[in-house]
Amino acid sequence: METLKIRALLSAIKHKSLSKAAEDISYTPSALSHMADSLESELGVQLLQRTPLGVELTEDGLCLYENLLAVAKAEKELFNAAEKLSAKKRQELRIGTYSSVSQYVLPEILKNFKETNPNVQVSIHVGNDLRSWLEEGIADIVFADFGPLEDNEWIPIMTDPFVAIVPHGTFKGKRFVVPEELYPYAYISTNESCLRKYFDESRFKEIIRFDSVDDISAISMVNEGIGITVLPSLVFKKQYSGVRAITLKPAITREIGFSYKKNHSHSSATSAFIAYLKKQIGYYDK
Repeated sequence: METLKIRALLSAIKHKSLSKAAEDISYTPSALSHMADSLESELGVQLLQRTPLGVELTEDGLCLYENLLAVAKAEKELFNAAEKLSAKKRQELRIGTYSSVSQYVLPEILKNFKETNPNVQVSIHVGNDLRSWLEEGIADIVFADFGPLEDNEWIPIMTDPFVAIVPHGTFKGKRFVVPEELYPYAYISTNESCLRKYFDESRFKEIIRFDSVDDISAISMVNEGIGITVLPSLVFKKQYSGVRAITLKPAITREIGFSYKKNHSHSSATSAFIAYLKKQIGYYDK
C-alpha cells in the first residue's frame, strides 16, 4: 500500500474537496480520485462519500480515520529520522593513517579544521593496511606514503626522512652513517618495504623480522641491545631513553600525502576536509 494514497485521502477530507486536495499535492483531480478508489479497493471498504457539504468520510472511514492518521504520521517520523541519520553521516570524517602521522601531523591539522567545522565528527584508524581501508570504505581519506596508494588520488604534503635508530653509545660523535656501517649489526626489520631497495639485507649480521605497526616496540628492542633499526624520523619526534637517531647518508625519504577515491561521491565532511587540506598547501585542481 502506498502511503501517498493515504495522504491524498486525508487531504481530501481536510479540504472536503477532491479538486482542492489534488491542487494541494500537485496531482490532477482524476489522478487523486483514482488513488482514493485504489485505496478503498485495497482495504475492501468505502472511505469517502460525496455530500452537499463536500467530500466526507463514510462510517467505515470514520472507524479507520485514526489508523490512517497514524500511518501518515509514522511515515513522516520515519523520513525525519532517516534525514537526521543522513545528516549525521554527512558530518562524519573517517581518517586512516600511520601511528607516527596520527601523533605528530594530524593533531594540528584537525585542530585548525575543527575551528571552522565544529560539527564534523572525526574518527581515526591507525595501522598499515591503508589501501584496503580506502577501497572498502573503512576510511574516507588516508594519510600515507605514495607506495600503496597510486591507484587513488594522492596529493603530497611533506617529506619525512628515515633515520637509523641505534643504542645511545653506538656511533658516538658521528652525525650520520652510511649503510656499510650498519651491516655489522643485527637489523630489526619492520614492515617498511620501501627500505629494501636501499639495503642489502644479506650483509647484516642478523635479520630480526618484526611485523608490527607498533614502531615503539622496535625502538624498545634497540634499547635492549638486540639490534639496530631504520624508521621514519616522525617516529622519533620525542626522545627515548637508551637510543638515539642518526641521519642516513645518502638520505632516504618517504613522501607523506593524503589520498582519497577518484571520481567518488564524498560526504560533505570529507569534501570539506579535502578542500581545507588543498587550501593549506596551496594545491589547485587542474
